[in-house]
Amino acid sequence: EVAGIVARGEAPHGAAIVRPPGHHAESGMAMGFCFFNNAAVAARAAQAAGARRVIILDWDIHHGNGTQHIFEHDASVLYISLHRYDHGQFYPGTGGATEVGYGDGEGFTLNVPWDAADMQNGDYLAAFSQVIVPVAYEYNPDLIIVSAGFDAADGDPIGQCRVTAEGFAHMTAMLKPIAPMVLLLEGGYNLQATADATDACLRVLLGQQPGHLPGPRVPSPYGVRGIQQAIQVHSRYWHSLRATAELLRP
Repeated sequence: EVAGIVARGEAPHGAAIVRPPGHHAESGMAMGFCFFNNAAVAARAAQAAGARRVIILDWDIHHGNGTQHIFEHDASVLYISLHRYDHGQFYPGTGGATEVGYGDGEGFTLNVPWDAADMQNGDYLAAFSQVIVPVAYEYNPDLIIVSAGFDAADGDPIGQCRVTAEGFAHMTAMLKPIAPMVLLLEGGYNLQATADATDACLRVLLGQQPGHLPGPRVPSPYGVRGIQQAIQVHSRYWHSLRATAELLRP
């Protein structure tokens, strides 16, 4: 419902505090605590309401295998995910940088894989500034749907990463000028961390500036590696990444 409202211009942004999460759910199979793919349903509802191009940005610590598979042949939905990959050993085992979609959807799946725990604000903000924001502007969506899992938050026992509430707020602020935005809850296993991050993101949607950013503001070596992989793979599809890809060539 909220995706349709925002797509029709009846609200500038919105959020859906939904449970259970959805991004692991395939079109015909429930998995990973997910029964229905909320982001996929929201994207189609937005398109039915008039949105032509939709970005689904998934910052849950787990790759959204279901969302990727649903849209991997569809250029009208650009799926972007930042997640722990650990060389394919972190659940669900999908989401390598070379997974780019198929057919008409080739190039419209963009994965930024992390191969370690302890990823922090600097890793995520570097991925946003160097990969996600340039590609998002180039794609020029009518709506951005954020699969807002907060299991990358500092203190989450499953994600084991260290993104702060302020870090999530800054990511929200970086997306906000690109297109109207809808946040949908995904995973999160530390209730206080999830609540704090949700509150911080909603405050940005309501017009507040994100708070002071604590912790390292530069990416770790694992962060640099994941970002470089994404740039190298996707520079063939996105003009906005080509200059950076040239600098990475030996």
